[in-house]
Amino acid sequence: MTKFILRRIVISIPVIFLVATTTFFILRLAPGGPFLSERAIPPEIQANLQAKYGLDQPLLVQYGRYLSSLLRLDLGPSYKYPERTVNDIIREGFPVSLQLGLAALVIALLLGIPAGVFAAVKHRAVLDRLTMSVVMLGISLPTFVVGPMLIFVFSLTLYWFPPALWGEPSQLVLPAITLALPYSVYIARLTRTEMLEILDQDYIRTARAKGAGEFRVLWRHALNGGLLPVVSFLGPAVADLTTGSIVIEKIFAIPGLGRFFVESAFSRDYTTVMGTVLFYSVLLIGANLVVDILYRVLDPRIEYR
Repeated sequence: MTKFILRRIVISIPVIFLVATTTFFILRLAPGGPFLSERAIPPEIQANLQAKYGLDQPLLVQYGRYLSSLLRLDLGPSYKYPERTVNDIIREGFPVSLQLGLAALVIALLLGIPAGVFAAVKHRAVLDRLTMSVVMLGISLPTFVVGPMLIFVFSLTLYWFPPALWGEPSQLVLPAITLALPYSVYIARLTRTEMLEILDQDYIRTARAKGAGEFRVLWRHALNGGLLPVVSFLGPAVADLTTGSIVIEKIFAIPGLGRFFVESAFSRDYTTVMGTVLFYSVLLIGANLVVDILYRVLDPRIEYR
């Protein structure tokens, strides 16, 4: 296992380098620039800004300086927020997105796994069809529809939760539920499909023949194998959830990292876009590595060679 983890870390280095290089040249080759706006800037001021941030240098010189800074874990200054660096923006925005994403992940697991198990146990029954119909409804409604609906019902009608802003635990509930619903649907469908296959295995019939109760059969013998596809799905899902959703953050006025990312893309803030893309990539690689480790925990028969 140790050799496997070290090998994955070593392999990740060229992947991160490729992501950084691709993002750098795509942004530089795209039309526009960080200091071009609807209001014209005097040429001398624009030239000073270009010189200050090194944008007047040849492209390969800029690329070399960027890689040099990257080796020092310095993502550079933000062009849109000159008083802050990209490291500061990630340090400020990511904890907010992380709280929202982890809360949504817990809700998605609490909703999706029991729903999938229940649908598998009641296979082809009315309750199975009803459960999967509710699941499909959850995936059909986009978050920009679910979010305002929850605000209308639970904030403006029942007055249970605040409609927006950030800082109190109650302000986390509605955005976390909105973000969790699509993922809970995928988890429910994956759990149901895998549980249907596992419940027909010989060792499940053996456990029942020995007198094990249905609850013990499901949660002790079947669920470990039934969660393997869910664990595979959680790799990219965790990275996606913890980076937050710009739609959710806009609806509920949440100061997460996704908001900075989209605003920097519109304003051609090169360093912020490159820094957040690189940060997302590292997060995704780390999440997939954790998933591979959890595979061995859930199924000791799996060997890494």
